[in-house]
Amino acid sequence: MLVSWFLLLAAVSWTYAYKPLSTQSLSGIADSKHRTLELADPLMIPRVSGTTGNLQVRDTIVQHFRNLGWQVALDEFVAATPIGDIAFANIIATQNPEAQRRLVLAAHYDSKATPEGFIGATDSAVPCGMLMDIAESLPFKTTKLDNTTLQLVFFDGEEAFVQWNEYDSIYGAKHLGQVWAESGDLERMDVMVLLDLMGAANPTFPNYYPSTDWLFRHLVNIEKRLNKTSNMFDLSSPLTYRGYVMQDDHLPFLHRGADILHLIPYPFPKEWHTIDDNAGAIDPSTVDRLTAVMKAFVAEYLEITLPTLHTEL
Repeated sequence: MLVSWFLLLAAVSWTYAYKPLSTQSLSGIADSKHRTLELADPLMIPRVSGTTGNLQVRDTIVQHFRNLGWQVALDEFVAATPIGDIAFANIIATQNPEAQRRLVLAAHYDSKATPEGFIGATDSAVPCGMLMDIAESLPFKTTKLDNTTLQLVFFDGEEAFVQWNEYDSIYGAKHLGQVWAESGDLERMDVMVLLDLMGAANPTFPNYYPSTDWLFRHLVNIEKRLNKTSNMFDLSSPLTYRGYVMQDDHLPFLHRGADILHLIPYPFPKEWHTIDDNAGAIDPSTVDRLTAVMKAFVAEYLEITLPTLHTEL
């Protein structure tokens, strides 16, 4: 019994290992040129699931990761919707497919069908661009965690076609959750960090889940070290530990026991689900600050050495 207890403590200690970056490395991230908005720009078109715009954006994301040498897989399927059968495709990009454990960051790449011409800059072109920026800028070969890698998921079919409910929403997440549960990939995931509605000025992100409180506090700490203050990540929000109020792509994974760090601001941007959620809704300085925090978060989680950041791509 005593041996089992010590083994449990060792497992917990390993799971929660997390090494902060040096001041010099953190400054390197803060001072680097972030490309989130540049990478998000070609995604800012109507991209409703099943349309040519959606396929165009999918190809852009896939090619980005193939150019980086990542393993890219498509989770393709057809699902019934209120407007008929639609073909969907989740994109899964894995930095080191040989690693057994995965830090998963995710966002959805489809856009809402209405209003006509809806772009969805915050929802979620900018989060997708941020994931692409993280992937191309961090020197993953310097990680000290050979058995843990970064895996990025771009969900299709998050948006409802007619009216959001349990049947008309998160089509891609529901499918991938089932696929990963059957394949065992769900058990390889340390945590899913879901990004949504990012890019507007003055966001406030609540700490939704107690199981990932320790990771949320790392985000608070990173923001303080980068900006001398923390005003984006809120430890005293009325939504603290009330993640059940948010319906999003994380649910099929949460319901199967996965740990979730849900990074969606509350209140939502005022442009949410309106025609004004376009490039004009984006505050570049906010995007840069969020990108820096997320790059530092990934670098610290994976214990990546950052002598300099790669910004030449």
